[in-house]
Amino acid sequence: MDETRKNNQIPQTKAAVKKTNYKSYFPFFIFISAMAFIIAKDVPIPTVIMLPVGGVGLLALGLGSFFNPELSLLILVAYVPFSKILIGRFDAQITGLNLTNVLIFIVTLGWLANCYNTRKKIFTKSSLNLVVLLFCLWGFFSLMMARFLYGEFYDLESFFILFKRWVTPIFLYFIGLNMVKNRETFKKVMFVAMFSTFIIALMAIRDYMNVGGGSLEESRVGGVFEQPNMLGAFFVYNMFFFLSFFLYYYRSLKYWLLLIPFLACLRGIMVTFSRGAYLAFGAGGIMTTFFRSKVLFIIAMFLFMASLINPIYLPQGMRERLASTFGGEKVMSTNVEDITDKSAGNRIIIWKGAIEMIKAKPMFGFGYGTFPYIIGYFIPAMKDVDAHNTYLIIAAEMGIPALLIFLLILFMLIKNAVWLLKRTKERYFKAFAVGILGNIFGLLLANMFGSRLNSEEVSSYFWIYAGLIMAAVNMKKKGEIN
Repeated sequence: MDETRKNNQIPQTKAAVKKTNYKSYFPFFIFISAMAFIIAKDVPIPTVIMLPVGGVGLLALGLGSFFNPELSLLILVAYVPFSKILIGRFDAQITGLNLTNVLIFIVTLGWLANCYNTRKKIFTKSSLNLVVLLFCLWGFFSLMMARFLYGEFYDLESFFILFKRWVTPIFLYFIGLNMVKNRETFKKVMFVAMFSTFIIALMAIRDYMNVGGGSLEESRVGGVFEQPNMLGAFFVYNMFFFLSFFLYYYRSLKYWLLLIPFLACLRGIMVTFSRGAYLAFGAGGIMTTFFRSKVLFIIAMFLFMASLINPIYLPQGMRERLASTFGGEKVMSTNVEDITDKSAGNRIIIWKGAIEMIKAKPMFGFGYGTFPYIIGYFIPAMKDVDAHNTYLIIAAEMGIPALLIFLLILFMLIKNAVWLLKRTKERYFKAFAVGILGNIFGLLLANMFGSRLNSEEVSSYFWIYAGLIMAAVNMKKKGEIN
């Protein structure tokens, strides 16, 4: 009897799940809501208040990060998507002195101090580390190469600022990987990111309600990113966590509430009237169901095909926006540029020019940030324009090897997310893996129609999630999660 009772007991392991303390989330709920209120109501903050309060707060946060680095990390995660509007320059005209950089500096100090206090290595091992580092170094090489090739015509200071905005979110991968060492911190980072996404969706819906009448272009909402396509991409990069957690916890009634932020994000995409975001949402949703359940995948594919065959099932605004891509009247033409609207037609022309740029310098490209200035030599009618395609602009500016490195990063993220999905027995981490897979496939398609990874505000969460994937894989390998 004693032997049987002993065998039936569940052993206590270091992977035992602790009950979540939701009270610790409340300050971040207030912080994020306060930022949203300030932006929505355009509340002015006098300098005489902002400087002393902000200075004292950051000083306290900096000192506290030596003992509790988690707090500064969570504040950074909460703040970064709002940073385009709430810049936080502290009334200083010093380049680079803003709240984003200050918070990253504080978080980095906390990371290093924690390593010193715990006598642990600064960098956590990961199969992705060298690839991400190589991508950053290749970008820096491209920057310096352009300066060497073009001399004074290439304003190094201006382009370095652009490069910094590109590389800063990538640095957050290392912060996420090295500072998230346990499930409690992991869940807090996820909560803050998901709640911020929900609030931004509500703000977008509110903005659309206040737009009033006007043309379709005037009705497009840019939200906290002040650009509709960027806002749509942000939702695609983040929204499928709501769906994946619902699909894994749907038996619990309270998790049905996750459909509210998911639908809010969907509505947020709709009010951007971004065709690329529409298609990316479809890709992300289909792949989320694919990794969760093949039955759900078949249903999702059926709905997707039905909406393509008969767009009447789509909401009117979405249907009209997609229909505007091609002329409503019958057009006798074999040239795709001739039968698309001006926006889509111009993109096709730009893409052809980008391909010619890649052919001209396939190995190292024309240099970081040079696409708008070089494209005019290949397509004279298109000067000072964006590539509207992340993959083409990487290859044109930094060479085909840089593009291959970037695609390798995405492949390794997908591979590790699938590994985590198959190995872990915990629903939470299964839901995380499925959600990030949906987000990544949405990102893959979204960046076919625009350069959506060169903005700190939009892409930071993606790189933080990348760090979380590798952190979760490490925790699983160490037996810290089941």
